[in-house]
Amino acid sequence: MKAAVLTGYNKKGKQLEIRELPTPRINENQVLVKIRAAGVNPLDNMIVKGEVKMIVPYKFPLVMGNEFVGTIEKLGSEVKGYSVGERVYGRMPLAKIGAFAEYAAIDASAIAKVPEYLFRRRAK
Repeated sequence: MKAAVLTGYNKKGKQLEIRELPTPRINENQVLVKIRAAGVNPLDNMIVKGEVKMIVPYKFPLVMGNEFVGTIEKLGSEVKGYSVGERVYGRMPLAKIGAFAEYAAIDASAIAKVPEYLFRRRAK
């Protein structure tokens, strides 16, 4: 899968690298989401500049991105209330970001279903 990766902190901002990475594996409490869109917010900029490294000392390379909307591709064995193909949105936990990628493994407790009224289905 392709992902936008940060290779180190930079006070002036730094361009992310697009890299080919393995698709994440999920545990029993996670879902694998095919990311359809990811939001860029001030926290992403703060992470790039190293402004949160005292709170969360990230290891590099780091797949960036905090917020997303996507479709569930796979469910962990303990996940209840969701099904493959459902549209979901969420915010990645601060300690494990990674929404700027084609896929993300996310705890089911960090997602919610996208209400039908917020999107329309394309005609087939």
